Amino acid sequence: MRQIRSDVRQNRSGTFHNSQNALVTPFIGRGEPLARLLAAHRACRRGTHPRRAELALVTGEAGIGKTALLSRFTAEVGQVLWGTCWDDERAPAWWPWTQALSSLPTSDDPRLAAVRGGPAPPASDSPAAVFAAVSALLDAEARSGPPVVVLDDLQWADPSSISLLRFLARQARGGPLLLIGAYRPDELPPAAATELADLATAAEPIALTGLSPSDVADLVRAVSGPAAAARWAPVVHERSAGHPFFARELCRLLESGGAPDDVPAAVREAIGRRLARLTADCARLLDAAAVAGPELRPDVLADMLDEPPAAIGAATAHAAAAGVLTGSPAKFAHDLYRETVYARIEVGRRAELHERAGWALLRRKERGGPVFAAELARHFAVAVGRCEAGPAVTWAIAAAAEDGSRYAFAEAAGHLRRARTAVDGAGCRLSVGERVGLLTGEAEMRLRAGETDAARELLAEAWTRAGGDGDLLGRVALGLDAIGARFAMPRTELIAALETARAALDGRGTPAEAQVTAALARQLQHSVPGDRPRAGPYAERAVLIARRLGDPATLAGCLLARHDTLWTPGTGGERAGIAAEIAHAARQAGDEERHAQALLLSANAHLENGSAAFRAAFAEYAYVTERLRQPRHDYFLRIRRAALALLDGDLDGGERLVEEAAALGEAVGDSDTGNVRMSQRLEVVRARGNPDELRRTADEAVRWWIGAPAHAHAVAAGFRARAGDLAGARREADIVLALPDWRADRSYLWSVFAGELAVSAIALNDRPLCELLLADLLPLAGCCAVNGALVCFMGAHDHRIGLLQAALGDVAAARRSLSAAYAVHTRLGARLWARESSRALPPDAALRRRGDLWELHYQGHDAVLRDAKGLHDLAVLLGRPGAGVPAVELAAAGRPVVHDRIAEEPVLDRAAVTAYRKRLGESVDDQEKRQLVAELRRATRPGGGVRPLGPDNAERARKAVTARIRDAIKRIEVVLPAFGRHLDRTVHTGHLCRYEPDRFGQC
Repeated sequence: MRQIRSDVRQNRSGTFHNSQNALVTPFIGRGEPLARLLAAHRACRRGTHPRRAELALVTGEAGIGKTALLSRFTAEVGQVLWGTCWDDERAPAWWPWTQALSSLPTSDDPRLAAVRGGPAPPASDSPAAVFAAVSALLDAEARSGPPVVVLDDLQWADPSSISLLRFLARQARGGPLLLIGAYRPDELPPAAATELADLATAAEPIALTGLSPSDVADLVRAVSGPAAAARWAPVVHERSAGHPFFARELCRLLESGGAPDDVPAAVREAIGRRLARLTADCARLLDAAAVAGPELRPDVLADMLDEPPAAIGAATAHAAAAGVLTGSPAKFAHDLYRETVYARIEVGRRAELHERAGWALLRRKERGGPVFAAELARHFAVAVGRCEAGPAVTWAIAAAAEDGSRYAFAEAAGHLRRARTAVDGAGCRLSVGERVGLLTGEAEMRLRAGETDAARELLAEAWTRAGGDGDLLGRVALGLDAIGARFAMPRTELIAALETARAALDGRGTPAEAQVTAALARQLQHSVPGDRPRAGPYAERAVLIARRLGDPATLAGCLLARHDTLWTPGTGGERAGIAAEIAHAARQAGDEERHAQALLLSANAHLENGSAAFRAAFAEYAYVTERLRQPRHDYFLRIRRAALALLDGDLDGGERLVEEAAALGEAVGDSDTGNVRMSQRLEVVRARGNPDELRRTADEAVRWWIGAPAHAHAVAAGFRARAGDLAGARREADIVLALPDWRADRSYLWSVFAGELAVSAIALNDRPLCELLLADLLPLAGCCAVNGALVCFMGAHDHRIGLLQAALGDVAAARRSLSAAYAVHTRLGARLWARESSRALPPDAALRRRGDLWELHYQGHDAVLRDAKGLHDLAVLLGRPGAGVPAVELAAAGRPVVHDRIAEEPVLDRAAVTAYRKRLGESVDDQEKRQLVAELRRATRPGGGVRPLGPDNAERARKAVTARIRDAIKRIEVVLPAFGRHLDRTVHTGHLCRYEPDRFGQC
């Protein structure tokens, strides 16, 4: 075959071009039709004479990919005779055949003149002569291989060309021949439709439909790249129904910055040409259908158009035949058809049709037919200028409630905003109550959808419009309460709003008064310490009103306030009972959100009580929360999963979840996100024990908790002590002790505060502070420290109690407390904490004097040694594990210590040291800072005390005590080797001597 179709070529990307269309859709998703065409070609090559021609008919609407399929087939086969019909009445007869046969050798047969483009000779007095001449020409060509004739766009073919195709397909042939025709069934003239339908019975039918979702994704990727495919493929498939041309144009529109719901101009033009061929009745039906919705409901359309059902059926059938509608029940072939029809409707007529649709749907609803409130809201919002604001507001509120119950919060907010915007745009009036109701309702939905800033703006407007109406003020104030604020920060504006609303509602005894009073109590409780004493009475008042009302939803909210005002360490049992009552009331009210909150508080109370039942309560909380499907609740759940990972000892996984939760919290605009992240970071940093990170976190705590300075500086003191920065720890602890109310604030952060301050007190050997903290913590023995509502587990209180007892020299009590802590940690599955409690346990070691002998005991083994001074020293140190004992005290062995008077003079007196430290905090000059630090180090000891001027009894005592302690340890190692090695590793000598068992004093 000498012709390879010159006007079809393939570029490297696999996109086909031809001479009539600039860019044809990439070849995607048509593998099966291509295989069928290639199979027909192989069958033609294998055939024997005499035979009939192989015939394949490719059908599908405009742009569906017929030409792309045939072009790819041509590229595979390599040799075709191609003709394309012309959509113009001026096209000459036989035009597709003229194109297809133009490259064949010139023939002397005069019968071919008509097909070649010239006038038919007189001898050709019938088409049959032309048919016979074309057949002979193709037979001659078949000697070098089967000819392949492709005729595209047969819907525009002249009758003679169709007849010639029919003749060649049915005539017995002298050589092989493959005929392929392509056309749009919905655009065929009646005569051509009859002939092609007759041919189709003996042809290979190949009907092209829309691409699958995965094929559309491939198409978007080929046109616009991988990022676009990930972002746009689903919406492109949904709107185009897989139509390749429409999908490609949508890609280009989106790529150029168009909105996802726009209709590309080329698509609108293509659809417009199809719509122009419809009857007037069919066009009226499609206008009404485009307004009514994507799926046609004959009863609604008949009501809208005031037409009998039979007329609706006939118009529907006509539109289906044209390819505009499809399926049963009928719907638009794809969204682009409906959107194009809708855009063509004049604005006034559109509003009228929406009004008609709204009333028709209401009548359908009265008949018992299924109707969604969202449909009615949409129609009446567009028609608000014709039917006033009432129906638009009523159905917007109903639609928001319906979608909100299905957790579609963004959609619910959209209904309320559309109604408000439509009413304002139409110049209609809303009452103050209606407007505030729309604003607060939308704010609630925006908040649940994670759009906190938008919710806050809506509530600000609502507050301005509410005036002095108590009920409206209460509704706005409750919306502001739902947004909340950062813990331990002043909430002046929020508390003022709640107080204003409560004053306007005071004495009514209504649900609104109870709810606002409860919200005020909670905000006072979670504000700065100065506000908290006012919270309790408000909570009691709210619960009293709610119990009188017998309203479970209101009671659940008021009990929550009562729970929070009791929230302090040691009240877990009482709070667990309140949490159970909240859960019961929430279930009665059908309030899943409050139910989830109650389950979380229950889990938290169990954990504080050291009960493993917290895991079951948490599992139920997680189940309920996942069903809520709200972004804010997804964030809340991620926080708790991070807390559990850290409790279980998975530091890497916990840290990852902490950061994921923080990112999610920022995305939904939760006001307490930073506070929660900071609280969880404390446990991560504490457990890792990196000194640099501990110091950075100490500084960050001071910057972060500015509303709770005692808490901030206590955390900083503990973290600096862990990092070995005793001077810094002393400074931070002194700031805490200087605050007048440092012991008065007992919020749910108190456990963290007391624990960190205890760490610094132990490290600083501050016995008075240790004794004070031990007295505060002893009543909490058996309980655990939990930061917030299961934000972070911080260990059993017995752990810190044991450390404090050991630092104060009560080793037996320390062993009991740390053993109890280990049991709690093991029961809860807190692996890292259990390991730390185990390591902090004072070892089973003792030295007891019996006359001139010493009894040695270590880990169940005993031995005896003769008396020696070093054994006296070791006995003192073992009795005070973790505490620093001056060498002069050990050397004196109870006798008065005589000091050299000159040696007692300090390098710098205390006034000078204080001035140096003050200047250090003020200085901005790095060189001056270095000089000050060097001077302070020379003049002070590591614990912060003043260093004496020169050698004295202390130095002599250090040398003597060190020598005799080391001698005693060597003697012990001879009779009890394990005990000797233990003491050699854990006893530290110097001006201060200390016995520090492995990891002792860390928490």
